[in-house]
Amino acid sequence: MHHINARPVSSGGLFLALALLGLSACNQGGRIDAHAQLAEACAADDSFGFEAKGIVNPGDEKQYHLIAIDVPPGANGIEFGYGWSDRLDPLSTPLTQTVLDLGAWDADGYRNPAGFRGWSGSRQGKLHEGQAPIFITAGGADRGYLPGPIEPGTWHIELGFAAVGPGGADWYVEGRIHCDAISIPRPPPDPVDPEHVANPSPGWYRGDFHMHGFHSNPNGPAPAEVVGQARDAGLDFLMITEYVTGRHWQEWGQTQRDNPDLLIWPGREIITYFGHANALGETPSVLEYRHGFEDVRLADIQRMSKADGALFQVNHPTTFPGPLFENFCRGCEFTLGDEIDWSLVDTMEVVSGPIITTAGDLGLPLPGQIQNPFTRPALNLWDDLLLRGYRISAVSGSDFKGVEQDPSERLRSGYGSSATVVYASELSRAAITEALRQGRSYIQTRGMHDSPELEFSAVDAHGQEVMFGGTLNSSSATLRTRVINGQGQTLRYLVDGRLSSTVRITSNDFTHELEVSQAPTQGPLGTYWRVETRDFQSLTTIGSPIFLKTVD
Repeated sequence: MHHINARPVSSGGLFLALALLGLSACNQGGRIDAHAQLAEACAADDSFGFEAKGIVNPGDEKQYHLIAIDVPPGANGIEFGYGWSDRLDPLSTPLTQTVLDLGAWDADGYRNPAGFRGWSGSRQGKLHEGQAPIFITAGGADRGYLPGPIEPGTWHIELGFAAVGPGGADWYVEGRIHCDAISIPRPPPDPVDPEHVANPSPGWYRGDFHMHGFHSNPNGPAPAEVVGQARDAGLDFLMITEYVTGRHWQEWGQTQRDNPDLLIWPGREIITYFGHANALGETPSVLEYRHGFEDVRLADIQRMSKADGALFQVNHPTTFPGPLFENFCRGCEFTLGDEIDWSLVDTMEVVSGPIITTAGDLGLPLPGQIQNPFTRPALNLWDDLLLRGYRISAVSGSDFKGVEQDPSERLRSGYGSSATVVYASELSRAAITEALRQGRSYIQTRGMHDSPELEFSAVDAHGQEVMFGGTLNSSSATLRTRVINGQGQTLRYLVDGRLSSTVRITSNDFTHELEVSQAPTQGPLGTYWRVETRDFQSLTTIGSPIFLKTVD
């Protein structure tokens, strides 16, 4: 472990330099043990600056590095920012660029959820682009960061080397600790009531399983604006999954009280450099995300998130695959399938972002608009998991940040631009959770406004009947599919993930029946059928399966 100790020559504004060069040769386990040991105590209206510099080399990507700062008693504010420049700048493109992430941990420790003070990825605090530094005080903090006392002890500024260009990059961190005499108290927490029942009646409820807002973008909307956009899209429940942080868990209470007919369900997106996941629900026991750092593993994050009562969701598993896109969309492809416990996965995104994509969405030249190329591979993965015996509900998530102002673009890619429709006994967390576990759902890939409604059931010779997600103890059954507002589209039947037959939808209230039998060979869940609809552009609905499995 490489140690650097230094003290400021003055507390009046000079920076303390930590010369951290050649990181790949001077750190162990991804940690830079570089202590900026400041004064023993803060004097009123004083401040202390600190600075760190270094080089990130090819091969250092997907690692985390910590800069330790000794914060003296009496401090009540800290600010910090960073910057970097590619060493082969003429070669830097979105597919080859260096991208560094930023976060902070306080004196409670960089492995302790109580020590987490925030994460902003590569969105904020970029001094080389003219952005303001991140700030944290007792009474307030930047987006994605947690306000609270500036406790004395060792804090850590975290750099995540998300992507490294072919020539490496020079980076720097600058910050300042403030000792102002005036301190504003932290706002009181105002969480949503997790037991809230938005509607006591059984019915079909639409939700977006992947929504970002105020803490995920420098221009992200406040809660009231998120709700306004969600209402326009016809959503009934909102999964608010800000990047990494849990700050919003304490901020949505008033908005929920102002909108009692909606179910607001805060969670977080777990951003690793090897795949993204959602914890749907508050997880106070775990705010970790750094798979591969020291002994951190996504499997442990998954287990702890579930223990806290959250649902666990795999996000966009097949998006931007392979080495070509690693620098463009860091960690977007899910490559931790052998790491996690699939039996603890509740939901998986098979539609992420708009189903109809453009060149701007993909960062690639396109002749026009096409179906999202990552949707079919995600469906193939879902089918494979079903065949292996994992009852996972396929869902959609807009992954929208709420910043698009154009109404037509919001319709294509905004909140609820795709929606998962769930049949639940009431509109509550408990009821939606149970419905998802039963598979009583389907996806409107183009949302309420531009997708058909879908009904799917099966009945056997003894009159047993099930809907989406159900299992019949029978070797044969009659499938019944009803499509509303899908005239001119095609109904597709799939058996065990393979296309079985197609039917032209000839009216806006269309019903079709199909006689089916159990396959000679089948997986642990039995033989399953599911349905999709599509038009000339894309899939428009995706239904959860119905299973046939005879039990002696």
